[in-house]
Amino acid sequence: MVQKKQMPIESNEISSVIEKLHFLEESNNALVAIQNKLERLRYFHSEMVVSHDIHHILEKGLAKFKELVETKVCSVFLVDERGFEFVHKMSIPKELSSIVQKEVDAQIDSGTFGWIINSGIPACVPTEIFRGEGNRLQSVIIAPLSHKERTMGVVVIVFEEDQDFIRQQTLKLLYVLAGFFSLALQNAFLFNDLKHSYFNTIQGITNSMEARDPYTRGHSHRVGQIAKAIAEELNWDSDDLELIDWGGMLHDVGKIGINDAILNKSSQLEDEEYEAIKLHPLIGAQIVKDIPFLKPVVPYILEHHERFNGKGYPRGLTGEDISIEGRLLAVADVFDAMTTDRTYQKAFKPEVAVEKILRSANSQFDPKIIKAFERSWRSGKLIKITGASV
Repeated sequence: MVQKKQMPIESNEISSVIEKLHFLEESNNALVAIQNKLERLRYFHSEMVVSHDIHHILEKGLAKFKELVETKVCSVFLVDERGFEFVHKMSIPKELSSIVQKEVDAQIDSGTFGWIINSGIPACVPTEIFRGEGNRLQSVIIAPLSHKERTMGVVVIVFEEDQDFIRQQTLKLLYVLAGFFSLALQNAFLFNDLKHSYFNTIQGITNSMEARDPYTRGHSHRVGQIAKAIAEELNWDSDDLELIDWGGMLHDVGKIGINDAILNKSSQLEDEEYEAIKLHPLIGAQIVKDIPFLKPVVPYILEHHERFNGKGYPRGLTGEDISIEGRLLAVADVFDAMTTDRTYQKAFKPEVAVEKILRSANSQFDPKIIKAFERSWRSGKLIKITGASV
């Protein structure tokens, strides 16, 4: 058998094959990295969609954008309440927010921004303002945040132009992420709209209840505002501060079950009538306890008449056995009652009411809450809430 003579392989051919193998290896590694990012996006999507905190969604979303692609800056703009203007909400890094605003203004003037928003599809275009080192070309991704027919905002990402194939695939991940971001924001907006409507309904119920007694009109709202001012001095987080609005609005809802003749009585209450009044925290808690959304508000309703020394009602709790919510609202409730005309007493001047409350630390009120109350008073916040003049 005659053997075929093998042709020598040129060194440049060997180099070409090795180069192609390296390219394939790098491409494969990059594609594996993209697959890993897609997996992380799946978990990120779940976390984002269940969140109702818009600030949290913005922070997490921008952080994820920066994780996927090395960027100069990531920013988000949300449509204002009138639906006419895109308002800057957040940038990473924060110090470039003013330049991003100029970039967006320039893209609006050129007509590019409006074209992308109207299309509803993310697009990558040259920047108008940003310039890299050595005047290298910079690009900007403008990704509309929309769901169905509602445009909620836009993500603006500035990065250094790169035509590399793998980089382009990574950019496609950003488009996927923009879709997740839009859905999460839509859910948050819908949830907050529903919560706002629910709060307005409860406020209407509270207003109807307070209309039975003209002396208490606005009391529930003011109590919530006073309690929130004190809680800010205690460094409560935003979620807990938001619950105070509900707690203040609902703390006296149990009075709906008390006879008007008792509520509006101008003379001293009989023992039996006072015992009836003391039932309103229990009635209110009973009304609210089976509504899952309002369960965290129950302590405000049930315990705002408990006293630190155990002489309050309805359960005679002592010290820190009373929830922090109950201890907080107790101070706010008494301060508003003392600075408002009632059927049984004329309003005290605010500074007089403050002195009386300060003297009740350790007996009627938690001394920690009283210290925060005093700081809030000295800051001037409480005067603004009550509308009184010192």
